[in-house]
Amino acid sequence: MIADDARAVRIAQVIGDAPAQPAEGIGYTVARRSACATCPPAACSICGVSLPGDVFIISHQVIGKRHLSDKAVHYMSHGVCRYQTGYVYRGEPVVVDLNLSELEGYLNLG
Repeated sequence: MIADDARAVRIAQVIGDAPAQPAEGIGYTVARRSACATCPPAACSICGVSLPGDVFIISHQVIGKRHLSDKAVHYMSHGVCRYQTGYVYRGEPVVVDLNLSELEGYLNLG
């Protein structure tokens, strides 16, 4: 079985390399929507790269759509699938915990 960090890197690579138009037999597309003007940009806590707040939209022919932030995809490229957003809700830090099995299903990697 592949470790979660390797799975996360693989998912990030597939999302980054995915065609905007469906290839025959692939079953999904990935589009990238630019960030809105009011969304604050972020920086990766690992490598410092600036992340504008863009959104990746995975459209699977059967399952439907899944939206991921550029921050989520970038952290997966480092092998990270659980991270704090920097926001606090009701006194608790907001944590993103990505479900790798779900994402693999959207990308036909399972």
